Amino acid sequence: MKRRLLSIILAGVTAVTLLPGCGGGGEAAKSAGGQAKSKSTAKSGPQKFDDVKLKMLVCWNGGFKTAADQYNNVVAKKIREKTGVTVEFEGIMMNEDEKLNLMFASGDMPDMINVPYWGGDSGTTAIVKKAAKEGRLLPIEDSLPNYPNLKNSYDVGIVSQSYLENDLDYKEFDGHRYILPQETPGDLADATNWGYGVFVRGDVPEELGVDPTSVKTSDDLYNFMKKAKEHGFKDVNGNNCMVATTFHDGWDYSRYTESFSAKKLTDYEKGEDGKIEYTPLTEGWVDRGLFTWKLVNEGLLDVECFKHSDSQAEEKVGNGTALFAASQYSPVIKATQTTGLYNSHPEMRYVPVGPMNYNDGTPLKQYEQEGRQGSPGIIFPTSCSNLEAALTYLDYVNSEEGALLCQYGVEGDTYELNDAGQPRLKPEILEKKKAGDQGIEVELRDKGIGYILGRTLQADKKVTWWGEANAGDADSEPPELTEYKKARPVEQIKGYPIDGLALGYKDYEKVKKFAFEGTTQEDYKQRAYFAKTEDEARSILEDYQKYLLTQENGIFKDFMEYVNKCAESRDDVLI
Repeated sequence: MKRRLLSIILAGVTAVTLLPGCGGGGEAAKSAGGQAKSKSTAKSGPQKFDDVKLKMLVCWNGGFKTAADQYNNVVAKKIREKTGVTVEFEGIMMNEDEKLNLMFASGDMPDMINVPYWGGDSGTTAIVKKAAKEGRLLPIEDSLPNYPNLKNSYDVGIVSQSYLENDLDYKEFDGHRYILPQETPGDLADATNWGYGVFVRGDVPEELGVDPTSVKTSDDLYNFMKKAKEHGFKDVNGNNCMVATTFHDGWDYSRYTESFSAKKLTDYEKGEDGKIEYTPLTEGWVDRGLFTWKLVNEGLLDVECFKHSDSQAEEKVGNGTALFAASQYSPVIKATQTTGLYNSHPEMRYVPVGPMNYNDGTPLKQYEQEGRQGSPGIIFPTSCSNLEAALTYLDYVNSEEGALLCQYGVEGDTYELNDAGQPRLKPEILEKKKAGDQGIEVELRDKGIGYILGRTLQADKKVTWWGEANAGDADSEPPELTEYKKARPVEQIKGYPIDGLALGYKDYEKVKKFAFEGTTQEDYKQRAYFAKTEDEARSILEDYQKYLLTQENGIFKDFMEYVNKCAESRDDVLI
């Protein structure tokens, strides 16, 4: 494919900057000896092992559903026939950062960990980087070239140039590579459309006479919510409703305020004078916070949403107790399918609001760089009993043959080939999926179908290979989800994000600690949301701005001068 060829060429290209000190912040990885050595002494490359059993922790709060028997299910047996390796997965029901810190502190670690590795200043990324620097992770750069289905993991186009330089090849890794990026797009067609937005219970706009697609601004949404609250809707059990909620830990209440957003990739924006500004220092950021305060203060936004779990959110959405929900469309639909609401009360099926517009009036899209900027990742702690067996397993499930097995199972049993030679679930299975039958999901999962690939797939080529991202999508994906993805499409652009260049600031570590790490900004915001008056809320938000500008003798101003110089140093800067 043209993109793949381009990726191979670009992978060796280092971003050039015209201003000294404003580079991407990372060097090309070197083949240096690891700080920590694998316990495996086997030769590198795919091979057949003798019944090696490994453990992978899926470090995402909310748990992880697996087959009842992870060793003897159909897919696990087939993988073992090819590789001699079995991987058993375990989820968590706690904060990801807390779990990782606990593991690295105790040394009680599995063979592999699947982690959020969003790059930049995300908390989990900082924890993983620290663990790597302290020798708690195994380096993989010498092994990866020997695994044909993993070796392109770091190609630009699969991952973005800035993610590669600043996070995967982090300068303090000293040339080592510790993170295998996961869920990255194998080609443009494989870029995941996440389907973020605001969704409303279908009978609400019908009853109120509101066209949900006409809602284009947060003010429109506010008025819609007010009408819904005043109407007095009941949930499927006859209980009073809340107006709006989110999924776990407030994910993603920002969708209610999207019309305050500019069309951009970063937390920076260009001011009226042409200078780059840090968004939390702008008046628009304060206005956005005050809008959320208004939603909370007027009883429109569920006050529990900032702390509740996915299971609690699923109950609120699944029973129609929340009239509005903000997140991705898929979990909203799934919640109603799980409870049976989707089929028993089709009039209550959640429908999209909008999509809303950016603050310039243009319609929202899923705006992305070329290649993922941040991704889930797989890391290998020093507790990994057999690194080469782990890589052999991952290499196989990332082959077309292995991925086909993991996604569809065995031909004739759970899938057949269509006229185009593409795998498609058997009709009786598709009918159950279309009907929202959760029993078929359990049945497939117990065969080993679905859960393995979701946590091990590297460069996702499912659409390129088979014409659908998930088994059954082409025939059973809810039509409203398909249509919503068209309404809010992926727009991919080339360039180098300004926040990647900002990493070169001489005192960046000082700035990072007070401005970008931890929960300080979110703590201020949530304090503001629960303030008694709007003036008090504004004061709290402005206090955060003062906090940014006064830490470390006010170096944030100097930092922003550096950011502006970097923005002038090259013509491919993305804001």
